[in-house]
Amino acid sequence: MAALLADPFFARLKSVVINSTGMAFYSDKDEDLARITADRMEACKLSDCASYLNLLEREPGHGGEMEALVAELTIGETYFFRHKEQFDALRDTILPNVIARNQTFKRLRIWSAGCSIGPEPYTLAIMLKREFGQKLADWHISIIATDINQKFLARAREARYDEWAFRTTPDDIRRECFDKVGKHWVLKSQFRSLVTFQYHNLTRNRFPSLVDNIAAFDIIICRNVIIYFSPETVAQLVPCFREALMDGGWLIMGHAEPNMELFRDFRTVNVPGAVLYQRVDRPETAEPPQMAVAPRPLTVPAAPSPCRPAPLPPVRRPSPARQKAAPMGLRPVAPPAEGAAKVRRLADAGHWNEALASCDALLAASGMDWRLHLLRALILEQLGEGAGCETALRRAIYLDRKAVLPHYHLGLFLARGDDNNGARRSFRNVLALLADLPDDHPIEDGDDLTASQLRESVEMHLKLIGSS
Repeated sequence: MAALLADPFFARLKSVVINSTGMAFYSDKDEDLARITADRMEACKLSDCASYLNLLEREPGHGGEMEALVAELTIGETYFFRHKEQFDALRDTILPNVIARNQTFKRLRIWSAGCSIGPEPYTLAIMLKREFGQKLADWHISIIATDINQKFLARAREARYDEWAFRTTPDDIRRECFDKVGKHWVLKSQFRSLVTFQYHNLTRNRFPSLVDNIAAFDIIICRNVIIYFSPETVAQLVPCFREALMDGGWLIMGHAEPNMELFRDFRTVNVPGAVLYQRVDRPETAEPPQMAVAPRPLTVPAAPSPCRPAPLPPVRRPSPARQKAAPMGLRPVAPPAEGAAKVRRLADAGHWNEALASCDALLAASGMDWRLHLLRALILEQLGEGAGCETALRRAIYLDRKAVLPHYHLGLFLARGDDNNGARRSFRNVLALLADLPDDHPIEDGDDLTASQLRESVEMHLKLIGSS
């Protein structure tokens, strides 16, 4: 390890790792970074930083070796019902408030950001089913769980845990919600079905984003994640979390992360053992009088706008001469940019009915554009209209069979409906369309999604449903 620290390319390697992952946590932990990197270099049979850098730079974005390195850099220590006070606050304060506000349209969206191997989002699913099952019986519920570590996501999808994951879980919950399989406990399907796992890098992937399904949440939980990031990056992320919430939505951060100044645009709510943050744009979404609310000045933007952290430099960008043209098929005239942007703003803010009306108005004038049909499909999915969503996705594919995103979202839709054969066909179509694209080629209308990122996601979904 001493030799690695003395390597003249170590500083550059450190910069590449931090810029690619956002993990400023390692800025002053050279020995930890060197130890982890040395293990990866040994696995790759490389002896110096320059060779290892060359390997990483041949895989822009989050290619195979960068993913392997990230898997070692991130910490997967977690367990069910971790920080019980925050789950008590969810049960007693947040969920009753959200359920009351959403009673007319019966939808609930939760984001577990930095979900690790899955106990956090699965704890939410258990709580919703056990504590609120009757109230939410006919609701459209989505728990989106994201992480930067692909290995963690694969383990989370398996929902298989050993005894140590239940060290604060009551025995009756474990017996009721899990099946004993050998030495492990596997979560029952009725709880697993509420959770969807996907890759998301908080510092590199734009949000809120309708295309990435990271928008219009009632609750966002991001615990023990931003401790990895620099103060500057955290200051850029917090407003994005706010914009990804519905008016009246709630943000829960980790116990080690509350810098109150960062949350000045939220209403701060103090409950026993936890501090909660609520987005409040209109007085009528304020909390009932019995809640202990510490008033904070609110800064309400005139209109919602796309938000993203300041871009971090990529590992490498090829010159324009190396960029391959995107595959071309039927290319109708794109819809007016202003109109499509309005649809996106409405959808990203969770104004689904207004977004659908605006999208339909554009379709009346530009009905042959696949992008609008994709937008319509994503909006209909959030409205719980599965049949309309599938029809719109297939219409987008019919209009341009070489457009990648409609195939991808159709695969996701079919997989959620347990049509694994159809999902496999759609995902394989995506891989075929991506085959000749450079790793860092941007996906059309993909909110900064690259070909490499989409390949990784599709390959994970194929593993999940089986490739036969």
